Amino acid sequence: MEICILAEGSYPYVSGGVSSWIHTLVRGMPDKKFKIFSIMPSLLELDEYKYEIPGNVVEIKTVGLRDYEELSPQYSGFSPNIGNDEKKQIEKFLKMESDIDWNAINNILSDKGRLGNPVQFLQSRMFWDVYREFYSQHMFRRGFNKSFWTVRSMLLPAINLMQQELPSADIYHAVSTGYAGLMASIAKSKTSKPFVLTEHGIYAREREEEILKASWIDEDYRKMWIDFFYFISTCAYENADSIVSLFERSRFVQIQLGAQIEKTMVVPNGIDIQNLNIDHKKVHENNIGAILRVVPIKDVKTLVRAFKIVKSSIYDAKLYLIGPYDEDREYHDEVVQLIKNLELEADVYITGSVDIKEYMEKLDVLVLTSISEGQPLVMLEGMACKRPFVSTDVGACREIVEGAGDDKLGKCGIITPPVSPMETASGIIDILKDREAAMAMGETGRKRVEKHYTREQLIERYVQLYEGLGD
Repeated sequence: MEICILAEGSYPYVSGGVSSWIHTLVRGMPDKKFKIFSIMPSLLELDEYKYEIPGNVVEIKTVGLRDYEELSPQYSGFSPNIGNDEKKQIEKFLKMESDIDWNAINNILSDKGRLGNPVQFLQSRMFWDVYREFYSQHMFRRGFNKSFWTVRSMLLPAINLMQQELPSADIYHAVSTGYAGLMASIAKSKTSKPFVLTEHGIYAREREEEILKASWIDEDYRKMWIDFFYFISTCAYENADSIVSLFERSRFVQIQLGAQIEKTMVVPNGIDIQNLNIDHKKVHENNIGAILRVVPIKDVKTLVRAFKIVKSSIYDAKLYLIGPYDEDREYHDEVVQLIKNLELEADVYITGSVDIKEYMEKLDVLVLTSISEGQPLVMLEGMACKRPFVSTDVGACREIVEGAGDDKLGKCGIITPPVSPMETASGIIDILKDREAAMAMGETGRKRVEKHYTREQLIERYVQLYEGLGD
């Protein structure tokens, strides 16, 4: 069996929870062949692989969303070979209408022979006519030029991606909606092969959060961009044969956004716990750890501000920021400047990528201050090492810390609101000052991981899913 994993902005070029999950899945099925379709911003900006590629990965194809810049219209006056019914589907796509025929539009926009390349199509008379009608009905209160170029910048990367050739496979598995889900939908439309969708977080909501903060998008057009990502997510929900979430609350949101309830299921993350059985520390040192990428969505600034408050109560506390910091250099520099402004340079350590297990032995408590998460692997790894957690109430974090359903094991940490330095600091202080409670939380965390979140359970569920669809 050959399985094509479609991933956006992650494996194998970017380390993190989604990439680690993919790596675990592939390594856990050595009898199956995997192909990776990796969607990155540009082929001109690729970094080296962050993972040692397993031997059962037989192909890695990488495409760049922004590489349409290399295209040219080739010659003026190009006319797409599109019929009237197909033109109506293009109009529905532009208007983001809910009754669009996704199979039809996917086949139209992915057919470079008839449509032309993205630049040709968007400079054609046919598109010009479609856009003018769209503008007169929906955008007439805004400037024509800015509206046109906004729509063009939205469609160019999508159509450029849709015209890329996909690897052959028996099953296509997208690890998000958005662009990866769009391509898996095209694969299903062209090959009739099964399509599995797994969401670690709700992709459209994550893009919405980014767009609301982005400075490059004109205020008048934020809603259009947000609507676009929700719109293409419906394509994945409609076409996927199985829709997987990591926890029940995420599954409920998927259903709200259009997933058919009978297609949905929950398969939690799983980790290899054999090498993570670290016992409690013999010496209490007030060492605080956060295993993360130094990027805005992890809200490292809230953590640093919380640590300043902790220092006022526990003078010898130290903070370790463990993980890569090269993904967003500008944000990293802002975090470093905040550390300096708060006069914390002597007590905050930014380690970069290191042996997490080695550092875990130094830590008394782990902290997560993310503003958005799915089901963080770092939490499960920390719990497997019997370390209590202070975590924001995002994604599956509450049910990981407090248990869900028939899980009566108890709490293995403290949940706080996002963007709340004071509450985060209070949770850290409570744990550091009560050694006995901290040890009890650590034991509970280890038991919860052993019961619900092992790698073996994860692999078994996906083997059953793949083989059930492949029959």
